[in-house]
Amino acid sequence: MKKIKVIVIAGPTASGKSDLAMDLAEKYNGELISADSLQVYKQLDIGTAKASKEELKRGPQHLIDIVPFDADYSVADFVEDADEAIEEVVGRGKVPIIVGGTGFYIKALLGQQQLDFAPSVAAEVAVDQQKDLKDLVSELKNSADSELVSRVDLHNKSRVIRALQIARHGSKDAVKVRPEYDSLVLAIDWPREVLYERINQRVYNMVEKGLEQEARLLYNAGGLNVQAGRGIGYKEFYPYFDGNLTLEQVIEDIQQDSRRYAKRQLTYWRHQIEGLEWIAGDNREAKASARVHDFLLNKE
Repeated sequence: MKKIKVIVIAGPTASGKSDLAMDLAEKYNGELISADSLQVYKQLDIGTAKASKEELKRGPQHLIDIVPFDADYSVADFVEDADEAIEEVVGRGKVPIIVGGTGFYIKALLGQQQLDFAPSVAAEVAVDQQKDLKDLVSELKNSADSELVSRVDLHNKSRVIRALQIARHGSKDAVKVRPEYDSLVLAIDWPREVLYERINQRVYNMVEKGLEQEARLLYNAGGLNVQAGRGIGYKEFYPYFDGNLTLEQVIEDIQQDSRRYAKRQLTYWRHQIEGLEWIAGDNREAKASARVHDFLLNKE
């Protein structure tokens, strides 16, 4: 099966990923697919830095506003949704451009992080992992057809467990054969002091646009008990709502937490994502465009 070409625009928060991805989409007939763990939530626009109405006119963006703001959303959910979105984009003859700062999402999407099971059988798998291998093999032989058993390495516990899921639930709910991607992964790199200034300014802009209202929405829904409510830019407001911080202190805390998060993101990208290429922030358009051009033409 031929691998599907995908372009990934990565990097820390406030590095300019979305603008660059939109430029590339316009130039290379692409469509954007968000790989951001918070942009999936409805009603959370400012704190998640979603595209504005004007920016959305430049082209479609997928996996934004797809679940209620108080819902849970996992990396397994993302991979399933992203695979479908990529298939749709490619089916229209367009180039999928993945953009986002949630490194674990991208790592899983590209197959660099194994996600073997659908969320619905995760608890059952956890129980199987506590069993002895010989008991698992015995159950597999008793419950699966001989063809399935013959394809499994019976000395490999994880493979035996995967086969058991197929025998119990069928392949749809157990092990889904995912597409293979040929990926170009570009990450935007700024000098640390420049990145921090971009982050600080972005926080000011978000507050001016009404970030407090989104934070209060989450606070009233349960705050830290809601998955999205634990996001940076929201949770820092909760002590303010309780009367324990000033707004100025909230802004400083968001800026500090955002800078720390950017530092963690940089570390993750550097050590966890295979094949990643860094491009300088002040030359990102030209460098990225050249690499995408070569990648789509199968040139090095």
